[in-house]
Amino acid sequence: MRWCIYLWIFIFMISCASNALNKKKEAEVHFRVGDSYLRQGKPGFALRELVQAQKLDPQNPDICLELGLAYMARGDLNKAEVQFKRSIQLKPEYGAAYNNLGLLYLRQKKLAKAEKCFKKAISINVYPTPEAAYTNLGSCYVLQKKYSDAQNAFRHAIEVNVLYLPAYLGLGRTWEMQKQYDRALGVYQEGIQYLPEAAPLYYRMALIYFLKGEKEKAKEYFERVIQFDQGGLRQHAQKMLKKLQ
Repeated sequence: MRWCIYLWIFIFMISCASNALNKKKEAEVHFRVGDSYLRQGKPGFALRELVQAQKLDPQNPDICLELGLAYMARGDLNKAEVQFKRSIQLKPEYGAAYNNLGLLYLRQKKLAKAEKCFKKAISINVYPTPEAAYTNLGSCYVLQKKYSDAQNAFRHAIEVNVLYLPAYLGLGRTWEMQKQYDRALGVYQEGIQYLPEAAPLYYRMALIYFLKGEKEKAKEYFERVIQFDQGGLRQHAQKMLKKLQ
């Protein structure tokens, strides 16, 4: 009789484990579909999938993070904050969650909170993209008009990843804000060495030469923008070239 009870308990445990595994697999499918929708710029569709994923796997920090991103894309910052914090609660050393929570606070102009989040993300050794947090920290300092601190943060981002375009743009823009255009040009030229087809760098250089009255240089770099960009920058560059005719 006793062996029957043990057998029943064993079968029950196997059944529960199998059911939990199936839920996780189903959640993973919804997560991947939701992530795909989010990358396509369809946060509404993404939310539908991600909410279902969280119901199936509520202790998954990656799902919480993705939900936070979807809510933020929709402009629902309160719900996004809840999900980012939940993600951190489930995975305390989650650099991406801190970074995105910082971006949320940056959007809300809660600069002290944003700064704290970016610094926390940077401090996490296993965070794979600290250049993003350094660059966001730089932007946070810019909003506080702490240009020297901003430049240090952007420079750290470049040291971590010389191919990270936003860091060059951020560093160059801080010099532009201080009207130190030659230093800004130096930053953009440095970036072009590593990113020779980065249209935004050529665009910033073209604008500076335009402001300095160096029309031929401005034309040269606006033409590079047209060569490498197929979107909005290309259109702006074409308009500027017409002005320089």
